[in-house]
Amino acid sequence: MHIPRTRSLVGGALALSVAALPACNQSDSPLAPSFAKKSASVTTLSSTSTTWDFAQLLIDGTAGPVDLGTSETITNGSFGSIVATSPDSHVTVKGGDLVLTASERGLGLCHTSGATCSFPADGDEVGDGGAGTLLLTFDGVLPAGSQLEGFSLGSLQDHIASPPNGEGYRYSISTDGGQTFGSVIQVLPDASDTIADVTLPSPVPTADLVVKFEKATAGSDDNDYTVRSVTISQPGPELLGRMTGGGVKATGSDNEVVTFGLTLHCDILLSNNLEVNWQGHQWHLTKPIEAATCTNQQNDAPPPASPIDTFEGTAYGKLDGVANSYATFKFEDHGEPGTSDRVQITIYQPGSTSTVALQVPDQLISVGNWQMHYDQPHGQHP
Repeated sequence: MHIPRTRSLVGGALALSVAALPACNQSDSPLAPSFAKKSASVTTLSSTSTTWDFAQLLIDGTAGPVDLGTSETITNGSFGSIVATSPDSHVTVKGGDLVLTASERGLGLCHTSGATCSFPADGDEVGDGGAGTLLLTFDGVLPAGSQLEGFSLGSLQDHIASPPNGEGYRYSISTDGGQTFGSVIQVLPDASDTIADVTLPSPVPTADLVVKFEKATAGSDDNDYTVRSVTISQPGPELLGRMTGGGVKATGSDNEVVTFGLTLHCDILLSNNLEVNWQGHQWHLTKPIEAATCTNQQNDAPPPASPIDTFEGTAYGKLDGVANSYATFKFEDHGEPGTSDRVQITIYQPGSTSTVALQVPDQLISVGNWQMHYDQPHGQHP
C-alpha cells in the first residue's frame, strides 16, 4: 500500500531507504504475537513522517561519547518522547559534532568499570566490550496513532577476510510494553563502516512499542554498532470518499474480457456494490466490505474534485451463485478521460483463499473509467 507522506526531517536531510539485508530471514516476523492480528477494518489516513536523530537531539555539536546512565528520556518537542534504557549497561550517545549522514553517531552502550563509564575502555556502542541490551520505548510518542516505520544503524565495519565479514546487528520488537518480544532478526550487512537503514515490513503503532537492540551472535567477533535514528509517521486527516464506475473493461490473466460495475465507500459501513463479469461467470458483493484503504497517491483524480484517487480492499461475495468467495482488489483513478486509470483484482473459488477463479493483474483499464468523489454527507467538500 502506498500512503502519501511529506517527510519532516529533524536536523537536516536524513532519508530512510529500503536496504537489502542478505542475512535476514524474511519469513520470521519481528513482531511479537500480540501484534499478529487482523488490521483495522478501514484505513483512510494520510500521514507525515519525522526522523528522530538521537545525537542531534541529545548532544548537538558535541563529539561525545557521553554516559547517559541506565535510562534517558529523549524529547522531541510536540512529537513527545522516546525512553532509552539498559538493564545491564549504561546508555551512551556520540557524534553530535558529525554531519547527519555520518556513520559514527547515535546511541550505544558502555559497560561501567566504576560509577560512570570510562572511554574508550568501557565501550560506546551496542555490543562494544561485550553483550548488552538497549531498549527503546515509544509509548510517549505523540500524537496518538503514530507508527514506527524503521530505524538507521551505523558503525557496521568490515574485519574478516572472507564473507560474512561485516559486523552484524540484532533486534526484536514488543507490542505489549516489553512483556513479550517477537522473532529475533539478525543481519550481517557484510560491508565496511556502513549505515544500515531498516524499513519494517509494515509500520508498527508506537503505543506499547519497545524495540530491543543486542549484539549479533554471528559474523565478526566485534559486532558493535550505533542506533542513529528512528523514523515515525504521524496520522493525518481522515480521507473519506467514494468511487463509482460502470462499463469498465480489463483483461484477465487467461485473456478473459472482464467488466466491472461498482459503487464503493471508504466508510465500509455504508451501502456498497461491486460486480465483476467474465466469460460464463459472475461475481458480486454480498457482505459488507471486510477491509478498505483509501489513499491519495498522486492527487490526480479530478475532475470531479475528490479527496482520494485509490481504493484498495478485500471482500466476500457470490461466485456464480455460490457464497463465500473471497476477493482482493485495487482501483486507481488518474483523471479524465480514464486512459490512465488502473485495476487489479483476484477472485478465489468459494471457501478458498488459494484457488484462483479470476486474476486481473495490475493494468490500465481498456474501456471506461473510474471516478472518485467526495462522500456527501460524510466527506467535507471544500
